[in-house]
Amino acid sequence: MTIIVYDPKRQLMIADSRATSGSRHPIGAKAKIHRIAAGPHKGALLGVSSRVPGMGEWFREWVTRGMSKEAFGTSELEVEAILVQVDRSVFFFNENHYPSGPLESDFFAIGSGREYALGARKAGADAFRAVEVAISCDLFCGPPIVHLQLNTPGANQPSMIRRVARLLGNFGSGTAT
Repeated sequence: MTIIVYDPKRQLMIADSRATSGSRHPIGAKAKIHRIAAGPHKGALLGVSSRVPGMGEWFREWVTRGMSKEAFGTSELEVEAILVQVDRSVFFFNENHYPSGPLESDFFAIGSGREYALGARKAGADAFRAVEVAISCDLFCGPPIVHLQLNTPGANQPSMIRRVARLLGNFGSGTAT
């Protein structure tokens, strides 16, 4: 099915890309981790694992639209997901639309390869190596490995010292007439 890990210290979500539709036969590659581009969770990272074709994409759209409970109707949710908000809070979904969290841990793993990734982590592997180990041990996981960095407010802003230096460097740089 999948391996998705989140490393809170590095604010990094990493995943495999093998698509299998619940069988051992790979049918290609697909995105399993996403940056929410709009709505109340804009900027959040979402990792989704599901055996149901299309369920991951539907779940991503549901999160983007604000996670309305009414959107479910009577449908069952066959999904496991990690949602990391821009404030760094982590939430876990397991086959329902009620998240658990915010959660505290130094490492999160979901999908069929999670035990392998957790074991690799306990043996000292970093998050990327943990995903590599899961891929090598779980036939439902496969390359390419992809990752997304959480962009927290101010994460990409230059430091105050660099901003002041840049302003001073630009001061008086005009042409005298």
